[in-house]
Order: sequence, then structure tokens, then C-alpha cells
Amino acid sequence: MLRPRAAGALVGITAVVLTAVVVSTPAVGADDPPGTEGYEQTARLTTVGKPLDLLVHPESGKLYVGSDTVAGTTGGSLAGVYVVDPAAGNVLNWVKTSPGSTGAPAQLPGKRLAGPLPGDGVHYLVGLRGIAAVKDGDAAGRGGWLTGTTITQAKAGAKAGTVVVVRGTKLEEVTVGETSVAVERSLTLPAAGGPLAVDTAAGQIWVTDNTNSVLRRVSSADFTPDGKEIALGAGAAVSFLEWDTGRGVLWAGRGTVLEAYDIATGKLAASFDAKPGDTIADVAVDPRSDRAFAVWQDWGNPPEEGDGVGQLAVYDTATLKDLDMGAELPGVNGQLGSSSVAVTPGGDSVFVGSPSDASLTVFRAPVPPSPSESPTPSDPESPSPSDPTSPSPSDGTPEPSPGDSDPSASGTTVPVDGPSADGDSAGGTGGGGAQTTTGGGSLDTTGDGSLASTGTDVLLPAAAGTAALLATGTAAVLWRRRRATT
Repeated sequence: MLRPRAAGALVGITAVVLTAVVVSTPAVGADDPPGTEGYEQTARLTTVGKPLDLLVHPESGKLYVGSDTVAGTTGGSLAGVYVVDPAAGNVLNWVKTSPGSTGAPAQLPGKRLAGPLPGDGVHYLVGLRGIAAVKDGDAAGRGGWLTGTTITQAKAGAKAGTVVVVRGTKLEEVTVGETSVAVERSLTLPAAGGPLAVDTAAGQIWVTDNTNSVLRRVSSADFTPDGKEIALGAGAAVSFLEWDTGRGVLWAGRGTVLEAYDIATGKLAASFDAKPGDTIADVAVDPRSDRAFAVWQDWGNPPEEGDGVGQLAVYDTATLKDLDMGAELPGVNGQLGSSSVAVTPGGDSVFVGSPSDASLTVFRAPVPPSPSESPTPSDPESPSPSDPTSPSPSDGTPEPSPGDSDPSASGTTVPVDGPSADGDSAGGTGGGGAQTTTGGGSLDTTGDGSLASTGTDVLLPAAAGTAALLATGTAAVLWRRRRATT
């Protein structure tokens, strides 16, 4: 359970129960609507290597994935930058080649996505000091390497076409050319710089000083500190910053705590604790839905230090309260890297990248319940309160007819890990499904039809019933949501 420490009351949790059943084909005709209480997992893709960072382009809407190769993969490295259609789940482009340290092209991981390019595409980090740019349709990334100190942080600059990077005590604004990268402006910081947040519209840059426990603001106009600082309380070093520019709030990840700072007051506005064994990995803010989406990943070695299950949490950016609309993330841990999150404008789709199991999990927003149908002229009229034929309280309540709906059978969409051709689950680490480098199933699966051995996830309506699922003999795993409050 995630408990807000400085912003209100205790909230509920959303748990996931793992149920093993025997399944072949879903029942035909079941058309229950999705559940309404939280985000539902609808797909799990293993076609984008080992995802290190995610970004939904604000204009083109395409999902960019910076990836590394997967240990044990045969047939070549899976590293590079992937372009994914967020609606269908198909890989549109896989850019394997990036500028190498010597200037020669090389297949290298897309380590960190710095920010979007105008229209489409992203800037991304390569190796220790490389910065490249790529968009859908490109065969290779363009850019180059800086000399000297390693790049530790990077974000799209306030000045169009630039990238702001941190290298030790240097904050630098760089431009990316076809075959080179040039430093345009440089600032020496009081101490080594940490994570960045950039408001491109306001021309403001926030840089973390973990040595002195402050967030420091730099004006993009003259590239110097403007004197605005926010003191950090006691706690772990800041691992990431995310700016909600519409609300004037900086979200900061600090180990087992997620904090939100009000820029206007310079004060801590809210703080959320992890459950035992978890740490905060990433946050994505969606201004259109007024929500912030956070990924908490487990660091433990179950059962001694953790349960091996991460969390997707959803917060209201206006009230800074947990909306209790998240989901559990089995297998999302920090053993092989930091998880990342991205969201489509409006909050309809949320993507979680997990390096630990080389997967990209897709969640859909809950569907509001359908309004009840109005009585038709042929329906029997309800007796008025003054009608003498109306049953009195002593008459009792009529027994429900066999056709009445069962509240326990309310619609919940149940994602299912479909078996692969070799009988293994489609989302394992190592070789497994991660060897597929293109394609990917549709994310708008209906749940009808046979459960084919596609190596991708499919959906079964909950109303199909366990009896129907037990008809034949292929093993699968169902994820059912259970809601509990305290």
C-alpha cells in the first residue's frame, strides 16, 4: 500500500490474484465490459529488446523505446531504438545503428531518451558521451560524441533543437548535427549535477544538487542560476525529476519515497512511501487527465527482502492524492535496471518498460459503467407509492428471477499470457519471446476466438466462466483484480 505522508488520508490498495487454470478457447458470446475501478493490463510485449526508457511523442503519438539486448538472445543483439504503434502494438521501425565513439556507426543501446524532436522523433544518449537523433523511417541515428566527462543526465533544452546535459559539475547546452555534437553554452555548478527538469515554454531548467540537498533553477535565457532554490529534506539522493508545468509541481524520486514540490512556495506538497522492498523508478505526468503515473519496482529477493512485485500507481495532480486506480506489476524489479513509464495524452494508455524481464506492459484506462437503460413503453410500469396494490414492507421482497444478473459476475477484462510455440510462457526473461524483433499483437484484443500459440498476450472475458475455461488442456495464467480497503 502506498501511503501519502503529507497530503491526506490513507488510501486503498488494488491487489492482483494469480490463478492457474486450464484453457484452450474462450467462451463465444461473452461480452462483459472491462472493470471500472483501476487500470487494466491488456497486453505484454516482448518485441522491443530490453527497454531502458520510454517516450510517447506529443505530436506524432508514436511510442519510442530505448533498448539494450537481452542476455542469452541468439541471432544478434536487440539493442537500439524501437518505434511502436501504441494502438496496435506493432513495431514500426527498429533503428539498430547509432554513432560510435570513433565516428563509425555501431549497434549500441538507446540508453536514455532525452526528449522529442519537432513533429516526430527523439534525442537519445548513446554510450558514455554520445547524443543522437532519430525518427520513424530512419535507418540510423545521427549525431556524435563529446570528449571528456561522461554524460549522466540529459533532457530536451528550452531552446529549440538543443539538449541540456550534465557532465560532472558542468551543465551544458548542446546541438546535435548529422555527424557531430557541439557545446553551445556551459555553466559550472557548485557541485556535481543530478537529474534535470526543463520547462521549454517558460525557459527554465531545474538541476538537482544532491551534495547540498537542493533543487536549483537556471534561466535558459542567459544560462545562469536565477537564485531560486528549493531545499530538500533528509532522505535519499534524487534519482529523477519530472515537471508538471501546468500545476507548477516538481516530482522527485528519492529511493523509497516519491515527493512533489510546489514551485511557487518552494515547499514539499506531498510525499508517498513505498511498500516494503520497493523503490520509486519513474513518473510520467499527463496534463490532459490531471494524473501522474508512477512505477514502483521491487528490489528484494523474495521472500527475504521483497515479494518480486512492483506497482503502477496513479495520482491526482490537482489534489496530490493517490487515486487507487493502479495495478500490481509481477516481475518488475530493479535487478537489471530501472523501469520506466509513458502515457498517451488523456491517460487512456499507460506503458511500463521492465528491463528485468525484457517486457513492455500495456494498461488501459478503466471504462466508466454504462448508464442503465430507460424503461420502454412495453415494460410494466412501477406502481406509485400511493397505489393500494403496491406491496407493503411486510409483503417481503420478491425473489430474483433466474434471468436477473449476478453482481459477482460484473465485467472484468482478464489478460492471459498465451503459450508460445514451444510451450513456454510468452513473457520470460532471456531468449524466450524477447527474441522476436518485429511485429507484436494488437492491443485492442476482443477476447473472442481461439487462444492461438502466438507468443503474445490475449484477453478473455471474465464472464466466460471457469467451467468453460476448463474445457480443454492448455495451461495459462489469469490475472483477476481484487480490491481491498483499509
